[in-house]
Amino acid sequence: MTRRERILRCYNFQRPDRMPIEQAFYGGALIKYGQALIDLMNHYPNDFGGAKHTDYAEQIRDLDPDYHSEDTDPWGVKWEGRYEGILGMPLYHPLGDLENLQDYEAPKGTDSDTLQFLELMANVAKAKETDITAWGSPWLGGMCLFERMQWLRGYENLMLDFAENRPELHVIADMIVEAYLREIDCGGQLGVDVMSFADDWGTQEQLMISPALWREFYKPRYKRMFDACHEARARVSFHSDGMILDIVPDLLEIGADIMRPQFSCLDMRKMAAMTKGHCTMVMDLDRQYILPFGTPEQVREHVKEVVEVFGLPEGGLIGRGEIMPDVPLENAKAMMDALMEFGRL
Repeated sequence: MTRRERILRCYNFQRPDRMPIEQAFYGGALIKYGQALIDLMNHYPNDFGGAKHTDYAEQIRDLDPDYHSEDTDPWGVKWEGRYEGILGMPLYHPLGDLENLQDYEAPKGTDSDTLQFLELMANVAKAKETDITAWGSPWLGGMCLFERMQWLRGYENLMLDFAENRPELHVIADMIVEAYLREIDCGGQLGVDVMSFADDWGTQEQLMISPALWREFYKPRYKRMFDACHEARARVSFHSDGMILDIVPDLLEIGADIMRPQFSCLDMRKMAAMTKGHCTMVMDLDRQYILPFGTPEQVREHVKEVVEVFGLPEGGLIGRGEIMPDVPLENAKAMMDALMEFGRL
């Protein structure tokens, strides 16, 4: 069974030969562990992307204790990085002053006749022979509606805007949605299998805004984008960290096919009661406590519990855990061993 066949069977609840595995290690971990991490991951299957990690070897280098970077993204947000291999923080918000909104223009993304688009089309067609192809707005820095509003406006300003019910919020949100709809159209022309959205909606205990406000302001906009994805015959993948149980039924209602929540903030059994058999769940093994600070046996038991809570013989569960610099290699190995051990439902 090819990687593509395995994942499609998982998505469609058609009994894959085993649970698909999505490896996820990040730049900071690669800098810390180097070739040892690559060798470890190459020992296990990776159903999303390439089978081996030979292309990472050139990224191995010593950690720079004086590392500092500043970059500006396509939306004009300036980012500062202070630790190599870890996502930075916004340093400048182009709509921090709403007076700038009048002259601000969202990036246009790409045009369908550019060489880059044609190259992508050829790469997607080739990849679909064995792999699932995904689209995450490569020209606009990912499809993040709530987070993009934060980065443009600033988090505190955005929260105050909601408290004051400022009409400019609708202008900013709709501008972002229109930009993403153009990106979704590009992904549809490519024929990708999955379109990916990511907005961290929760604190450790609750949503950052009230569920009622979320349903009034954000739900219709997400639905518009999700509908466009489905019209393009692509599945919708939605990632969100934090405590988001209040809006999980809403996300399912408007068409989230694949969900990527943060397990350490949730009651997994409550989440499973809402989602099991209705969407594909991508594991986010506990990266706050168990993966970085637990023992290998605790990691193994955690994977076992997650599979017991969310797993079905028909499919609907993908094995995944993020390896960050604070995760010991022995815990990374224990995680991968357990995914293989318990992944044959």
